[in-house]
Amino acid sequence: MNNRLVYSEGYDFAVAGLDKLHPFDAKKFSKAWNILNDEIPDLVEYHLSPKELAADELLKLIHTSEYLKSLSQSTAIAKVVELGLLRFFPSGILARSLLDPIRLATSGTLLASQYAVKNQAMVMNFGGGYHHAFSNRGEGFCFFADAALAIKSSRISGLLQQNDNVGMIDLDAHRGNGFESFFIDDSSVSIFDMYNFQVYPGLHSGDVDDYPYMVPLQSGMSGESYLRVLREELPAFLETLKDAKLVFYNAGTDVLAGDRLGRLNLSFQHVVERDRYVLEQLKALAVPVVVLTSGGYTSESYKLVAECAKILVNM
Repeated sequence: MNNRLVYSEGYDFAVAGLDKLHPFDAKKFSKAWNILNDEIPDLVEYHLSPKELAADELLKLIHTSEYLKSLSQSTAIAKVVELGLLRFFPSGILARSLLDPIRLATSGTLLASQYAVKNQAMVMNFGGGYHHAFSNRGEGFCFFADAALAIKSSRISGLLQQNDNVGMIDLDAHRGNGFESFFIDDSSVSIFDMYNFQVYPGLHSGDVDDYPYMVPLQSGMSGESYLRVLREELPAFLETLKDAKLVFYNAGTDVLAGDRLGRLNLSFQHVVERDRYVLEQLKALAVPVVVLTSGGYTSESYKLVAECAKILVNM
């Protein structure tokens, strides 16, 4: 029972009316945790909780001071969330009710990474997966590059060496353009990304043959087709991770049918099957794993987060 779940009740967003302005379920983290509370009697034994928000001093390891300073302004926050109306909200309220939960979940990713590497475990952070955050800006509801920060801080602390092999399996419906930007010239970090190229941020640039693990998908792809492509494409990438010291799995639930931002067509059971397949493959590799929940914009997203967690604790 080495695997763990990272969660805090502080992960939920508290911006009044956010659910009316954006399809993101502001309470999905606590709703998912409540499912587990009802179904796993010894849940407390799996639980890890981040204690502190990720402060600017830590975030400066990967983000520019100018960008972090800009987040004291409502207009900058509204731009990242892509909700113009938020620019009329007081910045202090947005900081407490929106940014603080994301800072806490960012700390959760660091905690999950540290535990996974130290204990050769699989750890799921109920938040995180902010793969559209760049060094000097945020995009797509992603303010802080949590996975990139976890890699950078682990290298600084000596938990990871500079040349240690690190992998990212990104199955969120959207391409992880921000995460990739941090490691474009770092051959020790490998990325597998299956994404809908017909939604933001679009098709990966360059020749497809030069990026064999960037796998574009079309809008409306069925669950059967999706799982077939995954089973065809992922094994070759996993071969490159046999000596990996850490592997991230960005398990976005926005691939679910009806998600208007992801625009793929997987059934609930297809998403569960996807998560089970990936986690079983990673377990067979016997490498430290961190699962992140990333995007998911339907009323069923929280249930899928809970299902993924149940798979992990039962491994």
